Amino acid sequence: PHCIYINPNNKYRIYCFEKNGNNACEIDLQTEEVVRHLHTGTDQLFSGHASFSADGKTLYCVEVNVDTLQGSINVRDTETFHSTLQLPTLGLSPHDCQLKDSVLTVSNTGRSSSGFHHPSLVRIDLTTEKLIERVKLDNNSLNCGHFHISDNEDIIIASAPLDKNNKGASGGISFHQQNGTTITMTEPDVVIKRMTGEALGIQINKKHQITAITHPDANLLTFWSTKDKKIIKAFGFDNPRGISQTLDQKNFVVSYGNKPAMALIAIEDLSPQIESVIQPTFTSGEHLLNWSERLREIMPAHVYG
Repeated sequence: PHCIYINPNNKYRIYCFEKNGNNACEIDLQTEEVVRHLHTGTDQLFSGHASFSADGKTLYCVEVNVDTLQGSINVRDTETFHSTLQLPTLGLSPHDCQLKDSVLTVSNTGRSSSGFHHPSLVRIDLTTEKLIERVKLDNNSLNCGHFHISDNEDIIIASAPLDKNNKGASGGISFHQQNGTTITMTEPDVVIKRMTGEALGIQINKKHQITAITHPDANLLTFWSTKDKKIIKAFGFDNPRGISQTLDQKNFVVSYGNKPAMALIAIEDLSPQIESVIQPTFTSGEHLLNWSERLREIMPAHVYG
């Protein structure tokens, strides 16, 4: 699966979605079994990302039309997985999404040959079903692929280059202030040029205001000051993909390598902890989920406890 989501009403039920595929599933963590196979319509593909409503009754699935690449938010009943409503993402090839209160933010990664559609983030109020903000990058060569919304509503965006045929093209890191400007990092030049291919995983350490980004194609990890919007550190790392952090917020956790492994990066000095390496693992996908951390964010105490 590309990404994993916990049912807010049952901490032992998770939903997994294919990236650009027709399939998803529901897994019971207690029995370690797939309890339900889920599918898109015949002309639709899952993007790999979705969001639960706070009450867990609704699942917002990001989907794309196979023929037109037009994006949609397929609003599905969690119990039946039946579609109750479809909303346009107002763009092409949507991918990531994040729900905060009643606002769903979705990344549209595609550009049309006519130039009408460009990569952007769209913020849609689900109560009114209306667009409340469109965030465009200041660099038209990037795709707005993944993003993370901070507690103060700023958005960190990790992009792949739009030109997939140019293996030397750089991905990008952008910072957007709510209803304000979007700034794509251009310095230091040596790091930006090294950031070839997709910028993928995003993890924010709130205590030290550090944003960590994985760059799998470039075999690179970069660390940025969330406050100052400047590079802190960058170093080579073998095909890093998913990134999370420990509950005590003392270490980033990175999945990496062609032979999947995991390791800790100490947040205090951003140094890899060699003794922490775990290999082999099954963490060959593109995202990591800290199950306990996510439970604290989405579940009421009586359910989590």
